[in-house]
Amino acid sequence: MTRETKPKKWTAEEKAILKSCQSMKEAVMHPQLSHRSPVSVEKKWERHRRSLAAAALAGAPDRLEAKPVKPVTFEDERQNASDQHVFRELQTLQRKYDKALRELSVVDRLCEAIHELAPRSYSPAPPVPAVRRNDGKPQTAVLQFSDTHIGLVSDPNQTLGFGGYDFPTFLARTAYLEDAMRSILTNHVHTQIDELVVAMLGDMLHGNLAHAVEAGQRNTLFSQFYAGAHVVAQFLRNLSTVVPKIRIRSVVGNHPRWANQRKMPTTNRNSNLDQFFYALVQALVRDIPTIQFPLDMQPLCEFGIYDFRFLAAHGDHWRGGDKALGIPAHAMGRELSTRSQMYAAAGRSPINYWLTGHLHKEIEVPHTNGKIFVNGGFPGVDGYGIMENFTAVDPTQRFFFVHPTYGVTAQYSLSLKHAKLEDSNRYWIPEGITIE
Repeated sequence: MTRETKPKKWTAEEKAILKSCQSMKEAVMHPQLSHRSPVSVEKKWERHRRSLAAAALAGAPDRLEAKPVKPVTFEDERQNASDQHVFRELQTLQRKYDKALRELSVVDRLCEAIHELAPRSYSPAPPVPAVRRNDGKPQTAVLQFSDTHIGLVSDPNQTLGFGGYDFPTFLARTAYLEDAMRSILTNHVHTQIDELVVAMLGDMLHGNLAHAVEAGQRNTLFSQFYAGAHVVAQFLRNLSTVVPKIRIRSVVGNHPRWANQRKMPTTNRNSNLDQFFYALVQALVRDIPTIQFPLDMQPLCEFGIYDFRFLAAHGDHWRGGDKALGIPAHAMGRELSTRSQMYAAAGRSPINYWLTGHLHKEIEVPHTNGKIFVNGGFPGVDGYGIMENFTAVDPTQRFFFVHPTYGVTAQYSLSLKHAKLEDSNRYWIPEGITIE
């Protein structure tokens, strides 16, 4: 509450009230003197007390009050001093409170003025219907398809229960991959798709490498080659219904090499079981006009998507790196340097994107002109990885889109561990083929 304006001079009535008080505290707290500040009452009381003392010394009884005055003691003075301090603090708080009230009043008036200046409030925006938009530039879809290891049998009892892989699991995971890609291409993408590029990056077949195993081959090479090719051909045929064109590029892996080859050869690298597999798939889809499948004979496969250059390799030529992270960083750096120098010297456009597999884990490494994309694998944890202490990762395949201007845009890591075995009967297998 704001105090009223205080009169400057004390009236006779106020002086009489002051003189009737027995102490300064009583005077300050008197309700009929509340309009006076505590300091003003204190000063007036002090002058009154001094005048009484002077009159007593001068022997002027006519100036003495009829009512006896209580002697002032040390305790009284101490209490008066304390009371003065408290009242001064109260007065300070009252001033701050009054100031806050004035400031709040100013803010309220400003807010009211702003509301008066605004002519009206905007009405709610109309809802935007969710429609499929096709006004963006067309893009190309790319699947890194690798390391299916058709024919591999990995027993959970030999992998601490972490892994398990066989031909029915391959069928289920292929069906899951097909469904995931179909869903993305038809429900997730709001732009036109020019084509689907399938980069087959090797180790499609498990092969017949000994790896110091005691038991013989669980699945014959013919069963791997023949049954696997029919499944992949049907996989491609089914996807051809949702894209206008499929373009397939391929490189061979290191697992399907001949059993007498201790390591991958430096010449005629394409002569292994993966190449036979590709040739059969090519023959099985030859009557589908929207599928293009040229056989690549080079150890590396270079191709273009719009103005971007891609280089596909299996990835076994990148050696080294620690087993904990499993990233052959130095080998990647050497190839980036060497390949850039070769292409610059020949006046050719540099490689933007490397596509590899082999490591069975997804890795993405950026560089100046683009990125290196290492693909995952189908099997997941197997006995070899357990004993070599490789990092355990989920079975995955990489799926992404390429924009004519921006290059690689949306990316999808398709985790195959969610596949259900009941979907393993989707693909037809030729009669007489036995494969676990």
